[in-house]
Amino acid sequence: MRGVQEPTERPPTRAVLMDAALAVFTEQTYGGAAVAEVAKRAGMSVGTLYRYFPSKEALGNAVFQRWKGMLVERIAGSGDEPARVMFARMWRLVLDFADEAPDAFAFLEFQQHEGYLDAESVALSERVSAAGEEFVARGQRTGEIRAGDPAMLLALVYGALVGLIKARRGGLKLGAAELEASERAAWALLAAEN
Repeated sequence: MRGVQEPTERPPTRAVLMDAALAVFTEQTYGGAAVAEVAKRAGMSVGTLYRYFPSKEALGNAVFQRWKGMLVERIAGSGDEPARVMFARMWRLVLDFADEAPDAFAFLEFQQHEGYLDAESVALSERVSAAGEEFVARGQRTGEIRAGDPAMLLALVYGALVGLIKARRGGLKLGAAELEASERAAWALLAAEN
């Protein structure tokens, strides 16, 4: 008599393909990645990949939306917090996200996506930008954030954050005190002058 085998749970095929795509896109960039390499990394045929994603662009958009959506969920916050408190919380949450999902952050922030993003992905990116700009504008209305174009101020701060994460990925070692100092320095880019 044969023994009963325990059923093995496998992640859904779509998730496996998106995980493989993220790994390949991070290693080779989206533009340099071949669909066949993604399928191979997932342990599947190219035909199976195309059953779930009709094109490389569809796969790229699915990966982009999955991780951008997770980042947005992570940093969504209360509009009742003072801007200084909210900024410190968001700074730390983005650093944590980059530590916990380094490939996802690298894919989202170190690569160019304009050539293949669909309307849904573009709308998601625009919602993120609009929320950031609204945070700056609200801080300007309360007098916590300096005058200036909210998009420009946001670009300065987010550029600093992405640069810091990139440097850490490249080997820059920062302890808790240095990370706190980096957040204070970035806030100084936004803070209203007294």
